[in-house]
Amino acid sequence: MQANPDAIFLTDDAAARLAGEELGYKAHGTIGIILRAIRKNMRTPKEVLELLHKIPKGTTLFLRPALLEEIIQKVKKEYSIK
Repeated sequence: MQANPDAIFLTDDAAARLAGEELGYKAHGTIGIILRAIRKNMRTPKEVLELLHKIPKGTTLFLRPALLEEIIQKVKKEYSIK
């Protein structure tokens, strides 16, 4: 950590994320990276919604369907997308 104070720990494993944070790393998962792409103007909100919709069948990432739907609805609301 001291050698690279700006390092970000990327993981979708909750226990690994907690361990990384305890060691002082910023930890982000797939969803956080995808949402960050909007804020950094790397993807449009509509592109991000398309990616989010592909997660259940197009990736090995497991998210509870209700959580994924909540994330999708928040993106739609925040960016006024119907």
